[in-house]
Amino acid sequence: MDISEFVRLTLLILIFGIMSLILLDQKYSLKKTLIIYGSFLAISIAINVSICTLFGWSIFARCYVLVTNGCATIGLFFLSKRKGLPIIFTMLTATVCTNFPAMTATYIRAETGCSIWLEILIRLIIGIPLIIILYRYLRPSYLQMLTEMEKGWGYLCLIPGLYYAIVIINMADLSSAPSEYRRIFLNIFLSFSITAVSYGVIFTLFGKILREAEMHDEQQMLKIQMQAMEREADILKENEEKMQISRHNSRHYIAQIKTLLESGNIQDVLRILGGLDEQYSNTKVPYYCNNPTVNAILVYYIRKAEQEKITVETDCRLPEKLPVEASELAMVLANAIENAIHACAILPEDRERIIKIKMVPSPQLAIEVANSYTGTIEFDENGLPISLRSGHGLGTRSISAFIEKYDGIMEYSTEGSLFRLRLLIGTE
Repeated sequence: MDISEFVRLTLLILIFGIMSLILLDQKYSLKKTLIIYGSFLAISIAINVSICTLFGWSIFARCYVLVTNGCATIGLFFLSKRKGLPIIFTMLTATVCTNFPAMTATYIRAETGCSIWLEILIRLIIGIPLIIILYRYLRPSYLQMLTEMEKGWGYLCLIPGLYYAIVIINMADLSSAPSEYRRIFLNIFLSFSITAVSYGVIFTLFGKILREAEMHDEQQMLKIQMQAMEREADILKENEEKMQISRHNSRHYIAQIKTLLESGNIQDVLRILGGLDEQYSNTKVPYYCNNPTVNAILVYYIRKAEQEKITVETDCRLPEKLPVEASELAMVLANAIENAIHACAILPEDRERIIKIKMVPSPQLAIEVANSYTGTIEFDENGLPISLRSGHGLGTRSISAFIEKYDGIMEYSTEGSLFRLRLLIGTE
């Protein structure tokens, strides 16, 4: 293998590696991911070069796909949060994207007879813009799909898999006769066009499904908010009824107390006053902060936590007027406290279940929700807790969107036996 062939092979594998990383839902830091995946790509290049040098181009052409994709699949398995068919789909998608600049450059060289160095340049000219397009436009939707989709990956793998098979079958029959290689390349380009349209349909449908799911989540959160408001209204109604009964009975208590005082029976007077104090305490509306919307959510979720036998400590010094929309802050708290309740609910019975909620309005709006947890929590390169379960982590993304909107700071951490979420709004 001469230097030009080596450069072309290395470039092909590097472009494939970059596209794979763009589509990877990595669970490690970027530096660690690059080191691990770079090692697998280096092994792939070394094996391919060795096969070509020792056994010739014909054997290399048959083994290249197996070696390259085999090394890539193993690397993706170690680096990806999702396992199984999603990894195969990621690898096949990266292969489809890499194949387009490679096939185009190879066809131009076959038609024009240009040098291999010009072919390499054409691959770069086509490959670099394609990498940018993948990163800016495809990656966000693709990572969302990896997170949200539980089933159906086998059917999705059929689309790039069929294209993959068509390329391998056609390239095996590639000859130097112009009529033959033109027919073969036409088949490949038509297959690529159909595959690209299929991907467009997939992501369009997924986007629609995701928007519908987000609307459903918003409706669910509004339903929860309404339930919280209704619950608070019920508490107010119940307490008002208790107050009416207490006011009705108060004259009897006053008469009793007057009689007991006249007879000098202080102990019975204290007993009656203690009972009255308990009655009035039972009519007290749960109160955590001055903002009614946020207070309603706190009442709802704290009561929910207490039903799960979770101790809740609160220090919520929020005023009635807030620097953010109260309904949005209420939803953030709903997500954070609900996640905390879920984490506490799975704790062993001998572990303390506790949630701590603290909110300070100045100099910036600072919020902290801490809860007991079990197991090990991993964080991604952005400091967000990694969710390994499909459909899990929606609350985290909702909180992230809130922080982004108000240009705030968000921090997740583990300290001892507590998992902490800290938010800071008004950082300018």
